Amino acid sequence: MQSLKNIPDQIMWHDGMLLSPQHFQQAFRRCENIVSYQNFENTVYPFGIKNFKFEETSFLSGILKIEELECTFQDGLEYYYNYQSDSTPLQIDLSSYKETLSKDSLTLTLCVPKNLNKNSILNSNFSRYKSLNNNIYSFDENTGEDEIFIPRIKANVTFLFEHEVTSNYIALPLAKIHYENNFFKLKTFQPPSKKVLKKSHIWNICNSVCMITRYKIQDILEDLNKFNHDTHRAIYNNRLLALKSMKSSLPRFEACLYSEQLHPFHLYLEFYNLYSQIISNDIEEMPPTLIEYNHFNPLACFEKIHENLVEFLEREIPTNYNITKLTKIDKKFQISFNTNIATFENNSFVLLGFKKSYSVTNENFINWIKSAIICDEENHSINLERRSLGLSRSIVEKYDTLIPQRNIFLVYAKLDNNRRENIKLVVSASIDTNSHFLPEEIILYSRKSA
Repeated sequence: MQSLKNIPDQIMWHDGMLLSPQHFQQAFRRCENIVSYQNFENTVYPFGIKNFKFEETSFLSGILKIEELECTFQDGLEYYYNYQSDSTPLQIDLSSYKETLSKDSLTLTLCVPKNLNKNSILNSNFSRYKSLNNNIYSFDENTGEDEIFIPRIKANVTFLFEHEVTSNYIALPLAKIHYENNFFKLKTFQPPSKKVLKKSHIWNICNSVCMITRYKIQDILEDLNKFNHDTHRAIYNNRLLALKSMKSSLPRFEACLYSEQLHPFHLYLEFYNLYSQIISNDIEEMPPTLIEYNHFNPLACFEKIHENLVEFLEREIPTNYNITKLTKIDKKFQISFNTNIATFENNSFVLLGFKKSYSVTNENFINWIKSAIICDEENHSINLERRSLGLSRSIVEKYDTLIPQRNIFLVYAKLDNNRRENIKLVVSASIDTNSHFLPEEIILYSRKSA
């Protein structure tokens, strides 16, 4: 990063001073670095890759040949390369890494020697700059005449894989490469950058969250009225809170995303705000563990927030499923349904959600589910007498995209082969001593019609 220790003190100019190239070098170094220092002090993560284009055909066979590259290093050094204007090609031969890359992907970095006095000698092994051989002439900007040749220098960049970078270099991660099926390939990776553009992986992740959130808002609006009664009062209130938080936080996030002007860190903050607003409706849960931002691999934190947010939305607002509460009469739960509508996989099983009371331990509740009677109403008395549990059942963590809410255990109950089209399902404790472990409620899940 930029530091005042690398900026030379002011030169004491005076009459009759014998000028040397060093005077101008020191003066320009101070002027340029002061401006860069102020910029770095007042901007978060002001470095990264702005443009990165390479020849795809040669890359497949092992030669990464750069067509255009524009970046800012961590110490403020700006670098630009274009194969049409630069006489020396910027490339790396990957063939010597073939065996290593076939085992695991590696991160390729763009490196430049650090801004140290020992690296100031031109064209040495670790020189920060190299002299250019380009025959570029400059003319008088006022008259357009008097062309002269001005010697120039450029940052001495090189490609190194992450394990090869030494302390003498500053390194910017550029791409993640692996070797598969006789070809070199890029793995999904987002290098550090200063803006999030539409072509980036981060933009696509954020845009998918915008679309999912809009779908969830639509789902809530379509289903809200059917929960507006005493039986589903808790669900109704939760949906109202979710609707309010999503509608208040989504427009700002979309505006920031589509502007294509936000730094990844600022977009990360906006993304986190959207995530926080939505999950804040779960007032009984502690805030989740912080997902830290890493500018050298920003994609990782965006993927994690996306994963957590989508999982929360699917759990709280199932996209493809209707939910119907079973009626509780005394110590029994019951519901009537059509097997052509409320069953899964060719009418072979039903999905039930058992909500656990906070006062009941997981172990006791799981044992209650395993020992409960789940059957058709007409068979309930017989099953009770014979101590039969009725339908076979399994407790599952999720089914397809359906993720149960907190304290709800998802149960897969297999129906009998001689089932009827209409069933009145009953769930009860098999013995009276288990009655104090009763679920607070039981939910029947069914797919929404297309």
